[in-house]
Amino acid sequence: MCRFSIFNFIYNCCLNDTAARNCCLKEKTMNKHDRRVKKTIKALQSALADAMLDKELQKITVQELVNKADIHRATFYSHYHDVYDLYEQMEHDAISEFTKFINDNPAGHYENIYNSIIDYIYENPALSRLLFFGKGIDHKFQEHMYDIIEEKYLEIWMQEENISSVSEEMLYMATYHIQGCLSIISLWIKNNFSTPKEKIIQLIYSIDASWNMP
Repeated sequence: MCRFSIFNFIYNCCLNDTAARNCCLKEKTMNKHDRRVKKTIKALQSALADAMLDKELQKITVQELVNKADIHRATFYSHYHDVYDLYEQMEHDAISEFTKFINDNPAGHYENIYNSIIDYIYENPALSRLLFFGKGIDHKFQEHMYDIIEEKYLEIWMQEENISSVSEEMLYMATYHIQGCLSIISLWIKNNFSTPKEKIIQLIYSIDASWNMP
């Protein structure tokens, strides 16, 4: 190998090694940045959830949120256009996550549905209070909860009864059943989770156990 080729070979190896180190450094920086971003977003979401228990969404200012979250206004605007954009993103993420764990529930195991719901709500108390009792919002999340639970329940019940369609009477009874269970969950949140979640689950299970298909 000629001297020029050897130098080129060594030079290229050095370049590749430097590129690899830079890539790893960049990846570590990005991971650190991602953690920082997640922490910032969580702080903003918590600040909004707390604020909406006392004030309507339209009356909450960016300055109020950044003061609560202890961040700069510029940081807020790097993630959201305004306060309403923050709320919509929170609602969208909650609906997406809720839909996923309901749809992932194994067919024929409807007991797990409310178990998953209660676990999610218990692990996200501030967000749950906002979505159920936040002032100045349309509570789209609750409507979505009802729709996806009804769809899943009817799917399971149709399998159990080996039927291909749902009667009007079944829809009425499903409405009564699901609204009752959601009312229990809503009251649980309103009472600041004073009842252990295991008792709430047991109560809903007892309602399910007494449920008779029309």
